[in-house]
Amino acid sequence: MSDTVSTYSGWLFLCALLVYGFFQIYSLVFADDPNRLRKGYANLALVFGFAFTFWVRVPNETPKNSFNFPIDPPAHSPAPILPREAPNTYFPTSSLLPQTPNSPPTLFFTGDLNPAPADPPPTLFFTGDINPAPPNSPPIRLLFTGDINPGRCPAQIALALVNDDFTLPYQAVADELRAADITIGSLDGSISDKSPPSPCPQTMNLIGPSRTVEGLQFAGFDVITVATNHAKDCGALGWGCDNQSLLDTLRYLSEAGIQPVGAGESLASARAPVIVERQGVRFAFLGVTEVGPETWASQSLPGTAPLSDEALPAIIADIAAARAEADVVVVLTQWGIEYETAPTPDQMRWAGEMTAAGATLIVGNHPHVVQAVETFHGGQVVAYALGNFVFDQHPRLARQGVVFEAVFQGGALERWELHPIHIYNFHQPRWAEPGEAVAILTRIEAASAELPDR
Repeated sequence: MSDTVSTYSGWLFLCALLVYGFFQIYSLVFADDPNRLRKGYANLALVFGFAFTFWVRVPNETPKNSFNFPIDPPAHSPAPILPREAPNTYFPTSSLLPQTPNSPPTLFFTGDLNPAPADPPPTLFFTGDINPAPPNSPPIRLLFTGDINPGRCPAQIALALVNDDFTLPYQAVADELRAADITIGSLDGSISDKSPPSPCPQTMNLIGPSRTVEGLQFAGFDVITVATNHAKDCGALGWGCDNQSLLDTLRYLSEAGIQPVGAGESLASARAPVIVERQGVRFAFLGVTEVGPETWASQSLPGTAPLSDEALPAIIADIAAARAEADVVVVLTQWGIEYETAPTPDQMRWAGEMTAAGATLIVGNHPHVVQAVETFHGGQVVAYALGNFVFDQHPRLARQGVVFEAVFQGGALERWELHPIHIYNFHQPRWAEPGEAVAILTRIEAASAELPDR
């Protein structure tokens, strides 16, 4: 009798364990639970969910033209394909949404700077109107993207599925990115042929081949921050490889006409700004990273520009120096906690000090999920994290992101907007469908409302 009870108990325990394991994987693959992501379950979902998603879910959720979007040959990044005056019809608007008596027709977010119009036009844009436009001043549009993974699934899919077409990840959004006056990205990995591309998906070492720049150039990127914790990834060779992968990244980007920022052959070059002039207005970009101190540069060694309490005085000095050279200073930060939807106290404190020093915009990445946007009384704007852009993480929150648009009139920030995206097939961002776009923007609006008023 006791043996029978013991056998039944064992089977019950095994069944319970299997049910629990299935629930864990299911919740990771389908649920929007940041707590699970922060606890490190994301890799489990990536490994176990990849095959299931690619063969079962992806065909059901991917638009039919995901792989055959009509495209033009790659163009050099400073030459936009669309005319400057082209209407922005590519972003979804709330006219596509059913309006209900209890739903507001807009998601305007204006803080205390400028109240929303009494009858604003319906829109899905999450915007902040900052300053009135000076007369006869042509607008200057800047677009910022979330994290870009050059290796792992994006690289392997380009190599295996579409005859080495590295423009594939950007084909659904390239026209819009190229239409901006300046397009800025965040490279969360290295670009080097020192090692084969990292496998898909079971590695945290993110290295892509030199041909990765074909896609970045095709998409119209002008500036890319390399200040990330994956800047020295070397794939099969591990991390570091005598800084060769980082140096290759800087070289390949520069040769493609894309200006890297936030890393260099020494600390001085890593801290140096990149200055881009449009319509007589000079924009200075700085890149810094809190994450991955092992990638930080020294006086004599290549690396990234550090962000820490110890490095903050130097960053403040760099912002002030850049402000003396340019009309607008933009700081590109890699900071925060992965899969955390709220900025940390350090992020908020550093943001306050950097804006006080003269930064007009701070645009962050690294958490792999979207975070709040803070508008200061002085008109400065901090987008704490834009989420992923070209990436292969599986949980739904990590498949969502936003493109941050900042519109300047002269050297004054007039307004900003968020344009939601969804990542399909572990590599390809597309503009989010209206329902999902509203959910993303509403989540950002709620997170932003929790920030202090300053």
